[in-house]
Amino acid sequence: MSPTPPILLLADPAMVAPLVAEIAAQAPELTLLPYSRSLDETTLAGIEVALGWRFPPGVAGRMPALRWVFAMAAGVDKLLVPDLAPQVAVSRMVDPDQALGIAQFVAAMTLHHVRELSRYEAQQLQRQWLRHPMGASHARVLVLGWGSVGRECGRVLAALGFPARGWRRNDEALHAALAEAQIVVNALPLTPQTERLLDAAAFAAMPRGAYLINIARGGHLVEPDLIAAVRSGHLAGAALDVQAIEPMNADDPLWAVPGITITPHIAGQSSPAVVAAQFIAGLRALRAGQPLPNPVDRQAGY
Repeated sequence: MSPTPPILLLADPAMVAPLVAEIAAQAPELTLLPYSRSLDETTLAGIEVALGWRFPPGVAGRMPALRWVFAMAAGVDKLLVPDLAPQVAVSRMVDPDQALGIAQFVAAMTLHHVRELSRYEAQQLQRQWLRHPMGASHARVLVLGWGSVGRECGRVLAALGFPARGWRRNDEALHAALAEAQIVVNALPLTPQTERLLDAAAFAAMPRGAYLINIARGGHLVEPDLIAAVRSGHLAGAALDVQAIEPMNADDPLWAVPGITITPHIAGQSSPAVVAAQFIAGLRALRAGQPLPNPVDRQAGY
């Protein structure tokens, strides 16, 4: 691969150090330039390729030579900013192991809920040895979003005995689908059409005692509405691996709601080697004038 202009890294180098190391090992001729506010206009004007997961406000419009943006995550909503020129191609990484990791997380949260393990955790703190007999669960699961991640969640849950089906935006009305689900898994892409989709009306449509697992984006969820639904007892609880503000503030009300489990966006983490290899393959395709792998439909948002 012949020398190329610097590639703008839209991420904290310390946070993505393994990926930076993998790119250096697989394509040492490439130069990654971390974004900083100190970058001058001339430097930004020469950038043709960007790699990362988030454009700082106003930066995309300052790169007239930009040709391609590669998302190092499955979601691309933070890269599809209004000032990104329409001719710029966007693609994303696809890591089957990441989908499996997310599905395992969903399965773990599902089992934790249906087997009432939080009850036993509380009993342990009280040194109580009490049984609460139950049979195998066959709770009905609705997976919102039936892409690679949603389908893998459905496959794993079905293998554990949970009747799982997927829902896409062009399927039946959301609230009708929610009414049949005892567990709802959100795996939707975040788009203007899906933002704040899970609100008070959606929670009211779910059966009493239903449970929500969100592994997509915090922006899908109206968090005060969820808190109200759980505190009222209509929903049994929720497992939230993503939140509207990340990292969460110490005074965020979500922390203190019994029944809501918080994890710090760790459900599925991609392999640095896979991301590096897919980025390098995409860069080669771009420079050869060939179709880009895993392209994003910018109108659809995924």
